[in-house]
Amino acid sequence: MTVILVVDDNPQMAELIQEMVQIAGYETEVAYSGLEGLDKAREGMPDLILVDLMMPDIDGWEVYHKLREFSTIPVIFVTAYNTPQNQAKAEKMGVAGFIGKDLTPMMLAQQIQFVLDEQGGKQRREYLH
Repeated sequence: MTVILVVDDNPQMAELIQEMVQIAGYETEVAYSGLEGLDKAREGMPDLILVDLMMPDIDGWEVYHKLREFSTIPVIFVTAYNTPQNQAKAEKMGVAGFIGKDLTPMMLAQQIQFVLDEQGGKQRREYLH
């Protein structure tokens, strides 16, 4: 089964996103900080990671950079800071998706499915080291 890791420092938002992901038919793991998210990604190698941009220990940008040091797991940023500048920065970095927190369960499910379909023939859960 496809496993999706949700990384968000706000417990209520993390649980809401987790519920949306489960309703869409995916198994989930949750991390409540960027560092915990990196640890869980390293341990469990999920198929996809949903990451909040603004977190206190390390932000989503840094999570993405550190993740790329050891894995090619696709990342979707789920953020309240859904600005054209952030979207452009994410796209330039190679982030698989970017969606605002004003999302609906259907929007999230479609974004997840799009990214997973895009990864189709690629080996999603690859360690780089």
